[in-house]
Amino acid sequence: MSEEAVTQAEEAVTQANGELVPERKKRRGGKRALILVAVLLGLLLVTAAGVAYAGYQYSEKYDGKILPGSTVAGVDVGGMTREEAITAVRAHTGQQLNREIDISYGKRSWTVTPKELGAHSDARSAVDAALNASDDTSFVQRTRMGVFGDELGFTREVAITYPRQGARGFIKGLAGSLNKDPVDASLDYSTGWLETIEGKKGRLVDQKASRASLLGALRGDSDEVEVTVKTLEPEVSADSFDQVLLVRIGENKLYLYDDGEITHSWDVAPGLPEYPTPTGVYTVTEKRYMPTWVNPSPDTWGASLPATIGPGIGNPLGLRAINWSAPAIRFHGTQAIDSLGYNASHGCVRMSNEDVIELYDLIEVGTPIVSTIVAPLKPYYGTSSAAVDPARVEDSSEPADTAADEQGND
Repeated sequence: MSEEAVTQAEEAVTQANGELVPERKKRRGGKRALILVAVLLGLLLVTAAGVAYAGYQYSEKYDGKILPGSTVAGVDVGGMTREEAITAVRAHTGQQLNREIDISYGKRSWTVTPKELGAHSDARSAVDAALNASDDTSFVQRTRMGVFGDELGFTREVAITYPRQGARGFIKGLAGSLNKDPVDASLDYSTGWLETIEGKKGRLVDQKASRASLLGALRGDSDEVEVTVKTLEPEVSADSFDQVLLVRIGENKLYLYDDGEITHSWDVAPGLPEYPTPTGVYTVTEKRYMPTWVNPSPDTWGASLPATIGPGIGNPLGLRAINWSAPAIRFHGTQAIDSLGYNASHGCVRMSNEDVIELYDLIEVGTPIVSTIVAPLKPYYGTSSAAVDPARVEDSSEPADTAADEQGND
């Protein structure tokens, strides 16, 4: 082979080797890239599987439970079951429901709790809301919670309901024990003499105001409530008896009390046993100056008497007449002064004209009159005939009617 041929052959080999080297390098680089991608994909798959598994484990851990980051009434209920959460929340709200409220009036007091009045919380519904919020989270959200520690972020306060009915019933019960009717002043004449009994004030619970105060304490922070009470004044006070007339039948005397003391007394003639003067408490209804006597029964026992007798000394009613609140009964003057000190009238109370004038000037309409029997009656029938002596029939009011009474008949 010539030298030229050898040289050409060497150049061809050199050229071929130069082309092969980069190709090999290229093949080696591609394999490495594939390996790297495969490794990365594997790592991603492993990581994804781990994350998915972590999410699965988190979901399993809190299955049927409230997720972390849940607060109800300030109580962390994360990780609790429904019943556990309700118990925990109720234990917290129970402090509010079972706190004691002192209710007082004067020296008397009562204690009650909101729960005893029917107050209750919505702990159950609040816990259910937390549980529902936990159930509504997606798998991705739970996975983030499990991997990155994210929380649910649920917050709910618990409402406490205070029924008005409970407060109303409680205050109504207090009112039943506290309410007291006022007692009017009165006259005690059980001994035959007068004693004024002072009246007593009553009280009435203002249920509306007291109920509002109680509800305010229940809904607020106050633990003390004062019952609102109105004072009731008696309709009749002791001042109503600053002047009183006392008729003592049997003793047959009339007494005038001023401010509880006897200041005047007079001999009188109350009714016969068959025409008794009424007993009890009455009042002066009318004062009659120089009354006219009108025959109350012109067709029967008064047939022989005049229809009327005008004012004057000969009038059967005397110079003054003072009507009682008892029908057809009055104090009045008389000329038959011999009957005074006895039971001699037909029900009225006779007085001498001088005495009845004095009484007329001392008292006012509305003055109380107490009439009571203190001794056996002393009947006096006189010696004159009533048919001819009007002075003897001055109080013959046995059949008198209201109209006659208004005209001054007696």
